[in-house]
Amino acid sequence: MARHIGPRTVQCYHCRHRFEVGGRAQSTSCPNCNKPVIVHDIVVDKLRAGLIELRTCGKLEVKKKGRLMVAKTIEVHGGIVCEGIIDCGGGNVISGGPMTLGKKSQFKGELQAPSLTVAEGARIQSKMIAVPDDPLGLADLPPPSTG
Repeated sequence: MARHIGPRTVQCYHCRHRFEVGGRAQSTSCPNCNKPVIVHDIVVDKLRAGLIELRTCGKLEVKKKGRLMVAKTIEVHGGIVCEGIIDCGGGNVISGGPMTLGKKSQFKGELQAPSLTVAEGARIQSKMIAVPDDPLGLADLPPPSTG
């Protein structure tokens, strides 16, 4: 029998409106601005290039052989784990959760995250790394359910 996953609260990355989605939802439309919103986790295990932006209310995981090339913005509300390469050039990476860089990872871009963990051997090329308390205003959202 399938496990029941309760609803969770997400924040639209277009208008910042908060609303509930079903626990198994992959995407939806914001009830405030009617724009599409991705709510699932994104896993990158190979080259993903040519993206203008990448946004999700979930988490981002870049595996060891993963390479993510984004021209403008990466906005992830659930946190980022990078074991491969994130190259946002001169663009912004905004994480609502902690960002972790593995020992052979590479990061290029400007970063805003509530915390940053860097393993020895990781390479960072950035003009700005900001670690504010709550870059996306997510602090008052209920914690994600573990099912």
